[in-house]
Amino acid sequence: MHAQIQDKLHQLAQQEPLTFLLAVESGSRAWGFASSDSDYDVRTIYLRPLEHYLCIDEQRDTFEFIESHWLDIGGWDIRKALRLLRKSNAVLLEWLRSPIIYRQDDPFVRELNALLPQYAQAATLLHHYRSIAGNVLQSLILDAPVRLKKWFYVLRSLLAARWTVQCGGVPPMTLAELMDSWATPCIAEIRELVACKAEQDEDYSHPLSPALCQLTITLAAEVAALTAPPTERVDDTLLNALFQATLQRVYGC
Repeated sequence: MHAQIQDKLHQLAQQEPLTFLLAVESGSRAWGFASSDSDYDVRTIYLRPLEHYLCIDEQRDTFEFIESHWLDIGGWDIRKALRLLRKSNAVLLEWLRSPIIYRQDDPFVRELNALLPQYAQAATLLHHYRSIAGNVLQSLILDAPVRLKKWFYVLRSLLAARWTVQCGGVPPMTLAELMDSWATPCIAEIRELVACKAEQDEDYSHPLSPALCQLTITLAAEVAALTAPPTERVDDTLLNALFQATLQRVYGC
């Protein structure tokens, strides 16, 4: 499948046209709890041709390609991505932590990662992950069979929120890495559910043990009580410099 995705990226680069600076897997395959029928969610940061950046009007800064039910490719223009980094956008930061990389422009990604500590804001990330967990948790009845997909969304988001405050920095993308710093007697049971989900479809529901129900409630309460101090806005100079340097390197201007 990796080769098929590479072929499709090459095709899209020619059609649009685009220069991909980063293309990674997002969603359940990158989080580490895919189902047997999970699609491939490829997310990108890209450049348009130079003329795109020399217009007086704002230009389109996103694109999306969906092929049947198995492949979804989308992305953000470099300017949009850098603006979102300035806001400590959790989705963008996750892309930079993805364990599945299809393409990357090494100089750009290296510089982008070097900027993360200056722009990642714990308060913003905490709010993002806590909100995701809270919204999904409201739709679950824990003492009845639950869709494992939704429950893992909740668990991962709660652990990412916890990591942001207790460990600092941008949390890992995979559930396995998030659990590494978490002391709970339910680890083996959670891993069994990950293996179970891998053999089922996306709609599969499964009863949670009383221990996992209580664990979910306790962890949600712990995360609800977390706080993180706001951070001061960082100057845009470094982001502008990265944008300009990337254009100069790619287009020789």
